[in-house]
Amino acid sequence: MKKKSGISKQLFIALSIVNLSVTLFSVLLGYYIYNYAIDVGWITLSTLQEDWTEFHFVDWIWLATVVFCGSVISLIIGMHLAQRFIKPINYLAEAAEKISQGDLSARADDRQIHSAEISELMHNFNHMAQKLELSVKNAQVWNAAIAHELRTPMTILQGRLQGIIDGVFEPNVVLFKSLLNQVEGLSHLVEDLRTLSLVENQQLRLNYEWVNPQESIERVLKLFDDRLAHAQLIPQLDLTTTPVYCDRRRIEQILMALIDNSARYAHAGQLNISSKTINKQWILHIEDQGPGIAPEYQASLFDPFFRLEQSRNKEFGGTGLGLAVVHAIVAAHQGTIEYHNKNSNSIFTIKIPCLE
Repeated sequence: MKKKSGISKQLFIALSIVNLSVTLFSVLLGYYIYNYAIDVGWITLSTLQEDWTEFHFVDWIWLATVVFCGSVISLIIGMHLAQRFIKPINYLAEAAEKISQGDLSARADDRQIHSAEISELMHNFNHMAQKLELSVKNAQVWNAAIAHELRTPMTILQGRLQGIIDGVFEPNVVLFKSLLNQVEGLSHLVEDLRTLSLVENQQLRLNYEWVNPQESIERVLKLFDDRLAHAQLIPQLDLTTTPVYCDRRRIEQILMALIDNSARYAHAGQLNISSKTINKQWILHIEDQGPGIAPEYQASLFDPFFRLEQSRNKEFGGTGLGLAVVHAIVAAHQGTIEYHNKNSNSIFTIKIPCLE
């Protein structure tokens, strides 16, 4: 790619060209005009030497010609230089107008830019326009997904409550528990959306403290005793007690999401949970015994509202936000999360710096 020069350098070069061109043209033109005037007898050398303090008509001819031609040269070079600066500004104005009218795919043409500053401006503008277009598309997808997730519980709540008012349903503990489950689902959805929004806007505040990861994991597993027993999952633990400097509540939120994910989708068998400390990093492995996730779905695994086709039915519940929230919280801790499919076993690996 050809390196572009700056505006100040281009102005300096242009003004130098104008100055040299006019000076050289003046000298050459003066030589030919005076030589011609002497040849045709308009003036003689002795006359020039005698009245050098007074302008001769030949001097006026030379001066007028120099002024005229110098102006033409300056005008041509100035217009050429102005075109190099005005054309990209017009491209920017046209693209900005299209974007303001709703065409978010509009971009400024940056193929014939000669200035480094303007080239950088065009690049930044196009990058900004691209991010704006992507942001609007993501907002549309999010709005549609949120509306879809809210529709079912809201419909159930409205129908059941209307049925109670109309006397169709008898108000009892079973019905109220069902309604409470729907409300809890909505609460989880709102909290997950709030967490993702805070992380995206870099507003998530972490309450760092020294945490014993073994205690947190055992506390979360205790909460899932019934769920794991129903799913016929047997936890197998191999944990380190090395303290980790992190947000206890958020780490437990990660553990709850991953264990809940296993309870929903994993085959019956062992649920291996291990942790260790290597190179000042706390490394957590959670491995189940299948069925695993196909390679074509793994790239989108941590995207909001992503679900595998076979798990889109409401038998398993879930909003498709769990793993996205896990990824966001891990990233907020300056850590990483990876998924591996080993012999159809799902393995989630989390790495978080364990020192302050």
